[in-house]
Amino acid sequence: MNENEVHYWKLRQLAELLQVKALPTCRELDLDFDLTGITIDSRKLCPGELFIALRGERFDGHDFIDQVIAKGAAAVVVEEGAAGFLNLVQCYPQTLFLPVKQSLVALARLAQAHLEKVAPIVIAVTGSNGKTTTKEMLAHLLAPHFRVHKTAGNFNNRIGLPLTVLAMPDDCQVVVLEMGINEPGEITSLAAMVRPDYAVLTNVAAAHLQGLGSLDAVARAKCEVIREIKPGGSVIYNADDPYLVQMVPAVVSGRLPDKIGLLPVSLHGAHVVARNLVKASEIWLIPEGLSFVFEKGGEKATVKLPCWVRHNVMNAALAAAAGTCLPGVTPVSVAKALHNFQNLSGRLEKHDLGKGTGVLVHDAYNANPDSMEAALTAVAERRGKRFLALILGDMNELGQESVSLHQRIGRRVAELRPDLLVLLGRAVEDLAIAAKAAGLPAGRIFIFPAGAQAEAVNYCNSVCRLNRWYWLRVHGPWLWKRLLTLYWTILRLLDALSYSLSPA
Repeated sequence: MNENEVHYWKLRQLAELLQVKALPTCRELDLDFDLTGITIDSRKLCPGELFIALRGERFDGHDFIDQVIAKGAAAVVVEEGAAGFLNLVQCYPQTLFLPVKQSLVALARLAQAHLEKVAPIVIAVTGSNGKTTTKEMLAHLLAPHFRVHKTAGNFNNRIGLPLTVLAMPDDCQVVVLEMGINEPGEITSLAAMVRPDYAVLTNVAAAHLQGLGSLDAVARAKCEVIREIKPGGSVIYNADDPYLVQMVPAVVSGRLPDKIGLLPVSLHGAHVVARNLVKASEIWLIPEGLSFVFEKGGEKATVKLPCWVRHNVMNAALAAAAGTCLPGVTPVSVAKALHNFQNLSGRLEKHDLGKGTGVLVHDAYNANPDSMEAALTAVAERRGKRFLALILGDMNELGQESVSLHQRIGRRVAELRPDLLVLLGRAVEDLAIAAKAAGLPAGRIFIFPAGAQAEAVNYCNSVCRLNRWYWLRVHGPWLWKRLLTLYWTILRLLDALSYSLSPA
């Protein structure tokens, strides 16, 4: 089997998988043809693939069926109530049409079937903050031991998750899946689709308030994943989170408590009384990032993490705790792997500007208030006297709290006094207003459209190049002091020399 190869199904198998009756096709259609792929994007379809026509608030895949058939789609999943459906069947008798009640449900069924065929270990990661970073760390530390597949970016919803599963190679041994949420019940449907062996819960914070309303509701929604864990599985959770430390054991006790393991993770662990406690302690700032001691089951290892933000210690500890549940993964191997970890673009990326005289911090990947606060704290700890350019983006899905939370971050940014503040999106306008009101000069603030990250980074680099005088402003006092010291040292040497050479 070739690496990363994916085998799907024959055309004749699709109707049985989706539990529908395929519409008549012309005799020339080869029902033993093997699908080459599955897509929902008409722009990316390749010949021989199955196209699933999804409906959304702003799009309808049925509008592009003519295009996908022209591109060589082998089969099309359509909804029974789609306008002009029967006309499409008559116009394209060489195409296999599969009518379903809901295309999204059909997508989930195919993902379930592919997951059952490949049969990997499934690890689900959810939480308000840090789930993408934890997912990336977990996949990274498992990669030396297993063939790992993971969620791309944050493809973590009812569309993105099944697409992630369907892209999983046949030889995958472990799949790490991120689960996001916008409304109650969403995690339940995602978890029921994949039936995880392990679930990792990072924390509960002010994210997705627009759909859930309160932090307590967010916590309950995140814990929905526990109800779908396979017997014999485990829940790895942040025991320092006031919601999770109470809610996770309660949910587990209500569902097969003797068959679901609990693995609490704590920084220091002084206030947590629990069996199997995993600890991350002795946290220090080091030049490349952070250092901490990871301890599980009596084994310890020092982890040097190339990340600035302190909450990444918890993310790393959660990933390490989950990873070491699998055979062959040890605290020592975890420490070795995380030493070379690199996070996704736009998550507190650091770039040196002007040969070390400045620093660009790019944290515009759909953050939320708590993670943004943590990022700004990390910047304050590390900045020193260097030129500081910040790139920040919208914090989405905050509901009625959006304005006040963006304003709070704006006031925090003003305390840092960045030399340049570049903002991406629309909601950040409230951040800019608050920053200016708190004393940050308006001339230092620039707003770009959402998605213009590359342009923002290039702009920051160009500004730093234009401000070449900044090197003298930062290093001038030090240089002047050294020159004066050298001048007086030379004078003293000359004076001593002249004294020694003078006649007695």
